[in-house]
Amino acid sequence: MQLYIFIVISVLLMVKPTISALFLSNLGASELPNAYLIVAVTAVLSSYFYDKSLRFFSIKSIAIVTLLFFSACFLALGFIIQYQLNSDFILYAYYVSVSLFGVLVTSQFWIIANMVYNAREAKRLFGFIGSGAIAGGIFGGYLTTIISKAFGNLYVIYLASGLILVCIPIIFWVWNHRLHNTTDIQTGKSIKQKKKRSQIAVKIIFKSKHLTYLALTVGVSVIMAKLVDYQFSDFANLKIQDPNELASFFGFWFSSFNVASLLIQLFLTNRLLAWLGVTSNLLLLPLGIAMGCLLFLVFPELWVLILLKGVDGSFKQSINKAAVELSIMPIPYEDKKQAKSFIDVVVDSIATGIAGFLLIFVVRGLDLHEHYITVIILFFLFVWIILIYQLRNAYFDTFKTNILSAIGNHDIDGIKTLKKALHASVIKVLTSGGEEEIINLLERLGDSITDVHKPHIIKLLDHPSNLVKAAAIKEIYYFKHGAAASKVNKLIEVNNDREVVYEAMEYMLLHTKIGENNVFKKYLDHRKKYIADAALLCLAELAVDNKNLVKKYGLHERLRKRIKAIEDETVSHSKEEIAEFLVTVGYARFSEFFEFIKKYLKSDTAYILKHAIKAAGLSGHDEFIKDLLPRLNQEELREVTISALHSFGNHVPNYLLEYGVYENLDSKVKKHLPKVLATIKNRDSLKLLIRLGISSDPYMRFEAVKVMVDLHFQDIGVKMDKDRVFENVLKECEFYLQRISIIKTIQKEEELVTENTALQISMEQLVHVIQEELDCSMHVIFEILSLVLNEDDMEIAYFGLKDEAESVKVNSIEFLDNILHVSLKAELIPIVEYHFIEEREIQDLSQVQAKFSDVEICLITLLKDGNVTLKLAALHVLENMPDASGYKNALKPLTRHAEAEISNKAHQILNAIKRPD
Repeated sequence: MQLYIFIVISVLLMVKPTISALFLSNLGASELPNAYLIVAVTAVLSSYFYDKSLRFFSIKSIAIVTLLFFSACFLALGFIIQYQLNSDFILYAYYVSVSLFGVLVTSQFWIIANMVYNAREAKRLFGFIGSGAIAGGIFGGYLTTIISKAFGNLYVIYLASGLILVCIPIIFWVWNHRLHNTTDIQTGKSIKQKKKRSQIAVKIIFKSKHLTYLALTVGVSVIMAKLVDYQFSDFANLKIQDPNELASFFGFWFSSFNVASLLIQLFLTNRLLAWLGVTSNLLLLPLGIAMGCLLFLVFPELWVLILLKGVDGSFKQSINKAAVELSIMPIPYEDKKQAKSFIDVVVDSIATGIAGFLLIFVVRGLDLHEHYITVIILFFLFVWIILIYQLRNAYFDTFKTNILSAIGNHDIDGIKTLKKALHASVIKVLTSGGEEEIINLLERLGDSITDVHKPHIIKLLDHPSNLVKAAAIKEIYYFKHGAAASKVNKLIEVNNDREVVYEAMEYMLLHTKIGENNVFKKYLDHRKKYIADAALLCLAELAVDNKNLVKKYGLHERLRKRIKAIEDETVSHSKEEIAEFLVTVGYARFSEFFEFIKKYLKSDTAYILKHAIKAAGLSGHDEFIKDLLPRLNQEELREVTISALHSFGNHVPNYLLEYGVYENLDSKVKKHLPKVLATIKNRDSLKLLIRLGISSDPYMRFEAVKVMVDLHFQDIGVKMDKDRVFENVLKECEFYLQRISIIKTIQKEEELVTENTALQISMEQLVHVIQEELDCSMHVIFEILSLVLNEDDMEIAYFGLKDEAESVKVNSIEFLDNILHVSLKAELIPIVEYHFIEEREIQDLSQVQAKFSDVEICLITLLKDGNVTLKLAALHVLENMPDASGYKNALKPLTRHAEAEISNKAHQILNAIKRPD
């Protein structure tokens, strides 16, 4: 493929200078605008038939016929030159033919290249293949200079006619040996080539913002190039009168521009793409032309135009060409195949015609000085830059669309949104749903209910389930003040469920005009104990904000008597009764009754224990914090414990930081602290979260960062420092590289201990644990970036990288590469490629690997810095080693580890070292 494009561009650079010299010598630069217009009209007309031919013939057949046609044209041109049959018509015809040859044959090449290579291969090889085009430009230009000086233009044309035919056997070889089904970059699936297309190219382009802005960007760039070319050609024609000398001049400078282009391609293009990204690189050419134009306004000399043309020629074929080709990569294959030819041929030619129109009717028609061309160029520069920024946005949107389309079956946040639930069938659930279904819906509805739903919720007060009734009363809180009051009030007397009675009584106190005196006088001493208990609970709750109620209704004495009654072992009390009273004591906040709560914090009954935890939180007594923290390790108690700790507010992070509790806290408890801090939302909780975020345990870091992202701390006046966030990303990259180096070292050691099966198995298990850490570490990186970059973009990129289709992964890497900060790309992108695309190796791993080249250093590092799981896995490796004496110093601190399993295993290994078999 590189030879193919080399020959095509070589022929173009042999023919173009020759026909340009003949045209300018015989007709003059003043006829160039007319030629531009004719090129545009011819391109539009020919595109209709070309588009039709693609419906019935393969691109291979069309490409071969095209090459044969232009070979015959060049051969005929040789005869015309030899026998001096020049005429204005023939010169126009050949100028138009060469212009179409340049865009049509190269466009066909890139279409075939897109069929030959999939997205990954294209990304890796198109730059290399593109250097063949530049090399062809250099070769063709200098060859033209040499032959035209030695033998004349005639032999240049004959050589070009024969050389272009060499491409035909190349096409046959590629078609037979390399062509395969193309992978759709959007879906990641293999697709078959279609002979007919359902839509014409123009419709496809107009339906896509991405293709529309790309076509407009290409069109404006062509107008600019033609205007620059006109100035360059006009000045050269004025200075150089001899056709052969003029052809030699053009050939030399065109080739020189290609040399500059090749140097840029080899040494700058990849670096600039990595540094600035695809769309930002498109700005380099217009900015370079802008500087050249401003210089020409000051110094209107040929050398300035050579410099200006040099910027255009060298940047256009290197940096700009690479950026344009990459900018179309996210477009699905079928759309790209149809749109690309149209953009390369028709848009290019129409833009050429517009340039000719400007020169004829604006510059020449208004008899403007040629310097005004520079002003026109500057105007188009402004338009060009705007279009590039629009293309950039469309480019990102296409990536997002493609990735989301591929991962559409994934539920990214794992939660069905409330909107979806509402749009499903809320009324159906309320009227005929099961108990759990109704309760879940009511909890999700909150204050988002509508008037349509209210009658159905009120009817739930007659539901047979007491849990549904209690949930319905909570939802009626959001209704108009006093709604359904009579119906709720009846539940106090007729229902015997403690929760329903309490919810109903609380509703009557807080959401109706019934005074507290009426309620407490009526119910505090009610003959039904559960009603009296509910009234006492409501009194304690209201007394938190109204201390007068404490004395008025004797709350303290009532609690004392109730505690005495419950502690009377001769009388049995239900767990519901004790649980409700614990909450009452918590609301009351009398320190002398805290021992009652402490007693039940040790209960073996989960139901009572949960209410004791809730009571501890309601009490606001800081001493309970140390009793509650260990409960975070118990899954069934975690939710109520987090809620209870939330009640302490800022006292939780202060307690953990000021008293040094954090350092000695069990690691299993530590990993759930971020969820507690998430409910507190203040600066002190952020400080502790940041501290957890730099833990040596990646799972701890993940939980901490995830909470920071979910909370969006900007809402409480805390802004994340971007530089600090990037620094943490780089630290996470260092951690990743360290672990990768350790894995490689352990795997090498594993190959050397084939006789010790137990040691091999323990090493494999250790590697597996580290690999799980790496997965977590990668997730941490994306969560950290979400703190300062767009959270949705990070989520899309992450789930795209986790997709099974390789093309989707490549899409995601390209998307990520274009939104990452320059300071992160060099470190992060290779790691991302290594993690998600297995065959990619990290180039800069040697320094880290040298530090961890010895298995002893690796294991000591894991024993020192690893989490509990990793330490245990490393200890299992030491346990199976024939001689672990070199690890004594690393084992001794572990004998005092808080985890009994680790300390016992460390003791066991040390004892085995002291008493060898």
